[in-house]
Amino acid sequence: MNRIRLLLNSAAKGHGKRKFLSIYVMPGFPRPNSTLDVLKSAEAAGADFVELGIPFSDPLADGPVIQRASQTAIENGVTPSSVLELVKKFRAGSQLPIILMGYVNSFLNGIGADFPEKLQESGVDGVIIPDLSLEESDSLREKIEKAGLSLVLLIAPTSSQERIKRINGATSDFIYCVSVTGVTGARKNLVNSEVTDFLGRVRSLSAKPFVVGFGISTPETAREISRYSDGVVVGSALLQCISGAPEGEEGQSAFEFLKNLRTAIDG
Repeated sequence: MNRIRLLLNSAAKGHGKRKFLSIYVMPGFPRPNSTLDVLKSAEAAGADFVELGIPFSDPLADGPVIQRASQTAIENGVTPSSVLELVKKFRAGSQLPIILMGYVNSFLNGIGADFPEKLQESGVDGVIIPDLSLEESDSLREKIEKAGLSLVLLIAPTSSQERIKRINGATSDFIYCVSVTGVTGARKNLVNSEVTDFLGRVRSLSAKPFVVGFGISTPETAREISRYSDGVVVGSALLQCISGAPEGEEGQSAFEFLKNLRTAIDG
């Protein structure tokens, strides 16, 4: 059983009291050797999942912060293969669930047609592929799950009831809800009736746990969103935080930022 399923099973036995904190990190950003420290600090701060981005030249679902992080990572020599090497290094001292987030081209061309097996061998537990539509996911999902990995599918606010039900059936273990239409990025005033109504629909139509991303940047927003979901995903705000840290202090900055979020959603 992969680490995602172990975590979800453990949470279920605990009656779901703990809300999940998932983070998005771009390897090689802001500096080539800063990522391992950030990951270790995130785990110490109470993160439950890590989404590791694969830098890509045309990240269509990402806003300016992650676009800039992706470009910096590419300039710093990060490749899909080097991301797997980073996972191996982190895995030597941690059992924190790791999800690779990237585009279809990054997996099929950057790693190869046998990417599910290579991910599993390196210590990856799941994948998020934003440009993989539900209608085109069957063959890849079979390969991904055969390798023991989880495929995490996305639900958007525009998704119909029927589509939400189908995604619930197709996603392996949990669902990623996109809080708003558009690209990633920290937002103010994220919690409103449209968002809460959307999350209420997902709750009523999905049997699987779901986390919410795109726009969460403050402890207050994280706490409010976690009331309507099983957890939150923080990406752009974390990247902004560590990009402003002095060299060598990225991990400490990540710890302080994420510890505040952890405390908020636990409260």
